[in-house]
Amino acid sequence: MSRTVRASIAAAFSYTHVGISVIAGLWLIPFTLYHVGARTYGLWLASGELLAYAGLAELGMLVTLPWLIAQADGQGDRARVRLLVSTGAAAATLSALVYVALAVLLWTQLPAVLRLGDVERASVQGPLLIVALGGCLSHPLRAFNAVLAGLQDVRFNGIVSLTHWLIGFVLSVSLLSQGHGLYALAIGAAVPPIVSGAAAAIRLRRIAPDLLRDWPRPAFADIRRLFLEGLGTWIGGWGWRLVAASDSLVLGALGRPAQVAALACTSKLGQAMVQLSWIPCDNGLIGLAQLAAEKQSQRLRDALVVMIRVYLALAGAVACVIVAVNPAFVRQWVGPEMFAGAAANAFVATLAIAMSFGHAVAVIPSVLGRRLAIGVVTMVCGLLHLGLAWLLGMRFGVAGVVAAGVISHGVVFSALAWKPFAQATGTTEFSLLSDVLRPWALRMVPMAILAVVVQRVIGTPPLPVTIAIGALVGATALFHMRPLYIEFGPVRALYDRLTASWRASHGGAHP
Repeated sequence: MSRTVRASIAAAFSYTHVGISVIAGLWLIPFTLYHVGARTYGLWLASGELLAYAGLAELGMLVTLPWLIAQADGQGDRARVRLLVSTGAAAATLSALVYVALAVLLWTQLPAVLRLGDVERASVQGPLLIVALGGCLSHPLRAFNAVLAGLQDVRFNGIVSLTHWLIGFVLSVSLLSQGHGLYALAIGAAVPPIVSGAAAAIRLRRIAPDLLRDWPRPAFADIRRLFLEGLGTWIGGWGWRLVAASDSLVLGALGRPAQVAALACTSKLGQAMVQLSWIPCDNGLIGLAQLAAEKQSQRLRDALVVMIRVYLALAGAVACVIVAVNPAFVRQWVGPEMFAGAAANAFVATLAIAMSFGHAVAVIPSVLGRRLAIGVVTMVCGLLHLGLAWLLGMRFGVAGVVAAGVISHGVVFSALAWKPFAQATGTTEFSLLSDVLRPWALRMVPMAILAVVVQRVIGTPPLPVTIAIGALVGATALFHMRPLYIEFGPVRALYDRLTASWRASHGGAHP
């Protein structure tokens, strides 16, 4: 099975998973607000973001392990793969112990950080304890998920991701309906990772039993080396966590829990669509690691240029949809009081582009070995974001918090990441500017103008009409940007199949 086919299958599963979860999530948020209230839901989001920092206890090892396994698998080094499996399992077990310590520390400090009263503390700490226990049990099992990702068992991974989401959704909805409040959300978050990790271990034993037999005893030096491989990703993870999981904390610490819910609702559509836009290229990163191991420098450069074009083309379409219809969408979906305002919406759209470009110039050199340099840059920008979010949040509320992300990762991160990106890829800053950014900007400007016009004209139509307009705006933007992504592997393969079929049906004539 070729890399393009594997990436296409993985992308198909990812789109199915994210698409279903987005649709269901859009229903679940107002359902949750009805059962727990906006303030309690805001406190849950903020406290959950605080506890999420404990997840960084694995030091980036579980992120880089699939890349290392893909490289060893691409070289046909089965012994190396087996050593990585045993070392990864041992490292994940050790990191689980660190996770427990961090979770306990964060759990005890939660009331002080969020200024919780006795009643609010009692309502939040119990459910968070369940999430922490679930994380402790699932943490070692995640090593097997990482191994299967490195081996590109795309069909199984796709099925597991769908099942993971379905279990969480069913548990949350059923328990909320029975009046269990935040405990419903906690159980829905804690159980699925345990199930999917156990399933991954069983699957690995079935398809590659040799990787689970005669394990070499993990040496401390190998475990240490694996953690060092992930150190850059771990540092970067802290930086991304400060951006992605601090906005609600900042608003909560500023005493504005209701604005946490407004931020979540206003940014929900953008976050969901950004996840969708990252799927095609993220599923090609394992193949990129294998291509790098084969030392094909020109193919590697061509591939990464096309990948960044795809990231930006899809992010541009997302931004157009947010500008055009998100204000109407939020007002019709959860009510006008949950829309954070026009300024916040504009920053959410800009942030979709900034984060996508930042994601591209971070993950590509990380896969190619420049993890530490990218990690340091990400951490610096994460700390900058935290300070800016606090300062701008005090002055401008939700809009200021979102604007902090645009500055830290739309401006500062891009400037600082140029050098490690160029060193890892052999691509100069000027060539990336001419090959990627300039052609993208020329096509993005008219689409952005169109989105603003649409937003001014439509007002607040019924929700089905809003969704239809958003789909039309997104499709128009994608069609306009098609020269940027036509050479992307899965797109080119689909285009070639369609044109071959057309020619066959028309007696070999050219379209």
